[in-house]
Amino acid sequence: MISTVTLNPALDKTIYISKLAPNDTNRVTNVETDAGGKGINCSRMLQRLGVETAALAFLGGDTGDFIKMVVEKAGVALDYVQTDRPTRTCVAVEESANVPATTFNERGGPIEHKELVAMLEKVKDVSRRSKYMVFGGSVPTGVNQDVYRVMIEIAQAGGAKSVLDADGEALVEGLKAKPFMIKPNRDEAERLLGVQFESIADVARGALSLAERGIELVIISLGKQGAVACYEKVIYYAATPAVKVVSTIGSGDSLTAGILWALESGKTIQDALKAGCAAGAATAMSNGVDIGSKEDVDRLISEVKVTITEPAAKND
Repeated sequence: MISTVTLNPALDKTIYISKLAPNDTNRVTNVETDAGGKGINCSRMLQRLGVETAALAFLGGDTGDFIKMVVEKAGVALDYVQTDRPTRTCVAVEESANVPATTFNERGGPIEHKELVAMLEKVKDVSRRSKYMVFGGSVPTGVNQDVYRVMIEIAQAGGAKSVLDADGEALVEGLKAKPFMIKPNRDEAERLLGVQFESIADVARGALSLAERGIELVIISLGKQGAVACYEKVIYYAATPAVKVVSTIGSGDSLTAGILWALESGKTIQDALKAGCAAGAATAMSNGVDIGSKEDVDRLISEVKVTITEPAAKND
């Protein structure tokens, strides 16, 4: 089983307009509402790929009830800690032009100490039944930024391989527990390393640098450019197939799901990268916060090209 943990889920609302006009009235053409959060998105894609998955999350209030309904309707086994405060709402404004969405994300929380203790107990229990555990997303208020380090240590003690998809201090702290896999995107990796990537070779060097910290599998996602991976000191570049991008929400989470789907099935790292990029592309083709279909994933896998690449030389 592949389980996921979402500490800061959200009710995701996507608002569609022709063009965003700041400081003026904007006419909305359509609104979509769905459950959001890195772990939840990952579990939903895993379920569509036919993988046994369980999603753990903090949920509270009417927004939490909505997320619970959506996740369970999707066929994902859900276990949650009820919070005193309602689950947050995040809003994305999508323009008809092919430009990134404008997002407004609430912070989430605060989480009470008793609620965090209950979640740690659930992580301990589920880790004993999981081959992989995915920890992803931001940390709500009331929870220390080292929470992923603590959870990864608990999961690894239970026998699960941990996957971390976070940013900022939560990522820095989580790395101290040496998870099996991390999946920062380009911006997150640049912030983590304090560098700017100018080429794929630079990204490859960044992936190698992160692997040298004791991370077995490093994936740096590059959006429509694909992904760079470092595994067993070999660096791979996966080029994503050209698709019509409708919304990138959840694409990175789908990439993670695709990779773990293949690895759990005993596939090679090359095949895992193909599955991951195909899953990410399938979700990018989908509307709003929807997740890509298995049919699209299966169709796109053969179009992903994986090559071995080399890191850029270090400038002295």
